[in-house]
Amino acid sequence: MGRTGRRAAMDYRIYRLSVREKLKCLLTASGLGATIAFLFYNHWSGLLFVPVLYIIFRKRAVHSGAGTRQEELAKEFLDALRTVSASLLAGFSMENAWKEAEKEIKSLYGETSCMYQELEAMNHSVALNIPLEQLLEDFALRSGNADIASFSEVFAFAKRSGGNFVTIIEGTLEHMRARYDTEREIQVLVASRKMEQKVMNVVPIFILTYLKVTSGGFLNVLYGNPAGVLFMTGCLAAYGGVVLLAEKILDIKV
Repeated sequence: MGRTGRRAAMDYRIYRLSVREKLKCLLTASGLGATIAFLFYNHWSGLLFVPVLYIIFRKRAVHSGAGTRQEELAKEFLDALRTVSASLLAGFSMENAWKEAEKEIKSLYGETSCMYQELEAMNHSVALNIPLEQLLEDFALRSGNADIASFSEVFAFAKRSGGNFVTIIEGTLEHMRARYDTEREIQVLVASRKMEQKVMNVVPIFILTYLKVTSGGFLNVLYGNPAGVLFMTGCLAAYGGVVLLAEKILDIKV
């Protein structure tokens, strides 16, 4: 099967990391593990946290990558619907309107974009007499996007009952545009808070590093004994918990 078929069958609900992304997670986990070993335990045994840290960073990378891809897919689908709506108003048939959308998405995002691959495969399947509503239903299921799923359901109903497609598309456009604008406004509002959070995340590390470098003897009582290990482990757990909690609070979705 060609490239188009592979991309058209993509399940956008599942994100797989590339080798480069996995390597980045491993290097980040190794660097942080070495920092923990040096600052919290002053012993190589702190490197035992590296596998745990790698799992955490990998999950974060999957979550971030999936979110970015979903945003790109929604934006590209929004532009595709705009083209379909304009084409229908210009007198194109439904099938030709989606072909125009394919051309527009190609010019805007290139042949490697997710939406172009979907439209190319969709239009090819329509030429083989596969119903457009069936193709949209399959795409909506794989997209994991609630707006695309709603549009697919309404489109299929309108196809059976002879509804006004322009009105349906315009309604979907308005809803998706409102959601997109709201998400952008939220991201702008919390951008400064996210930057503050990143700064606060590294403050404890800087403090420990400063004490370690300038007053190493001050921390020696916490190294090499059970009480000190338990205390530093508790501090590390509290620090990690606060960082994860802050990220979860600021991860606002509409």
